[in-house]
Order: sequence, then structure tokens, then C-alpha cells
Amino acid sequence: MQDLLKDYPVVVEQKVAWGDMDAALHVNNTVYFRYFETGRINYFDEVGFTNFKSVGPILAETSCRYKFPLVYPDTISIGTRTLPDSFYEFGFVMEYVVVSHQHQQIAAKGTARIVTFDYAKRQKAPVPETLKSTILAFENK
Repeated sequence: MQDLLKDYPVVVEQKVAWGDMDAALHVNNTVYFRYFETGRINYFDEVGFTNFKSVGPILAETSCRYKFPLVYPDTISIGTRTLPDSFYEFGFVMEYVVVSHQHQQIAAKGTARIVTFDYAKRQKAPVPETLKSTILAFENK
């Protein structure tokens, strides 16, 4: 399983909750976006990008590719990374992977386009150079 997560500097382990399942008896598609959010916020904590009073992150776009259905009981690992070549003036792209411990395989993959946002001015802002260099160093550990 470590091979599936080796390219992701932030990995969060989480139990699949009974309440995450729907009438089809598998984890509902919307829950994966909460899994991604958990990974994203943990990643931002690691790189110190959680200031919502000045320039901080805002989610502009997200997607999920489902590989196979998760069910209760299981434990998952959520891997999160930033794609180093994805930086542009106002943001970057993150990538997620959700791995089932029970099946030892990827259950879903996702992406998110993050925009750097000036919360005081209520508008997008250029990616701070210090943030970019911190993320690039973090990704190259």
C-alpha cells in the first residue's frame, strides 16, 4: 500500500463511517469530496497556508474519478500533493488519492484547482512567492 501513497507528502488515515454509505450500500459519491477536503486542509496545515484573514486558499474547481466502491467497514488513506508544474499567477492544482486498506488498492483519484484569494479585498491574488517556494520544497522532501 505504501507504493500507492509514495508520491503524496501528506497522508491522512480515516475510518469509513457507516453513515457515509447510501441506499446502494457503498460510500456515497459526495463523501469523497469530504475526504479530499480532509486531505487538502491537512496539507495546508503542513505548509502554513491557513490564513483566512489575508491571502489564503479558495477552491475553484474539483473533480473525482471513482475506481471502485468503498464500503463499511474499512479504513482509508487520503494522499494529497500539489503538482509542481501546475503553478500559475493565481493558483495551482492539487491531486488526491483515496486508498482502501481492506482491498489495498486505489478507490478514487481527484484533483482541485486552488486559487489564492485575498479575503480582505474579496478578490483573487497572486500566489505569494514564499508560499510557492514552501510548497515546492515540501513536495521535494
